[in-house]
Amino acid sequence: MSVITRFHSGVNRALRPVGVQVVRGFSSDAAVQTFLPARRTLAAAERAGLSLTDYIDQFSAKPGATAEAAKEMLALADLSAPVARVCEIGPGTGRYAEKVIAALHPDVYEAYETARDWLPHLSKLPSVKLHEADGRTLAQTASGSVDLAHAHKLFVYVPLVTTVGYLWEMARVVRPGGAVAFDIVTEDCMDEPTTSTWVSEDVTLYSMIPRQWTIDLLDRKGLSLLGSTLVPMSGGRSELLVFRKRQEP
Repeated sequence: MSVITRFHSGVNRALRPVGVQVVRGFSSDAAVQTFLPARRTLAAAERAGLSLTDYIDQFSAKPGATAEAAKEMLALADLSAPVARVCEIGPGTGRYAEKVIAALHPDVYEAYETARDWLPHLSKLPSVKLHEADGRTLAQTASGSVDLAHAHKLFVYVPLVTTVGYLWEMARVVRPGGAVAFDIVTEDCMDEPTTSTWVSEDVTLYSMIPRQWTIDLLDRKGLSLLGSTLVPMSGGRSELLVFRKRQEP
């Protein structure tokens, strides 16, 4: 059974008592193949007596994983409330957005999400401003305007050219002194057990990007690595990297 099949099977086992299963959602991004449908997932979390974040953490990573990753990101970025603007790519269920908004109290929280069925849920979060997402750019965000640009559990899936385009856009929109954070599958994530599992199960769900190549790529865009940490994901782990935009001379 493949990693993605195990993921869907685990989700559907949790949803079975309420008559729900994971299906294709309503995304305009061709790179996103399947994800949790909004209405059914929200209803199932409510019936389980769990917050949406806790409900997703229990089968896609580990309990508390979202809060831990958000806390580590903000610590590495040395960001504290209040900030003016935050921009997130692919907030989806809003589980990272909730943690960041609660910690930083931004005046505006810009969000680019291609899964349209999650937009009504995201619109209820404080300070959120939803932008029209084209799945490639941050076209509606001004250059040098945000304190934090971040993305989670997105670049592990999408093609390399999509990731690089988004990384360049994040470097563009963050202000000098601001932070950029995202997770990718690097060589440091591929320990022997994970590698063996992926080979034996022919896992093609995730894309790996060389760590130093990514650091060098962003260094040329004026970003310096502050630190990183390994975070869990379904079927393995990814590396969360946090960068600072260098002050202009």
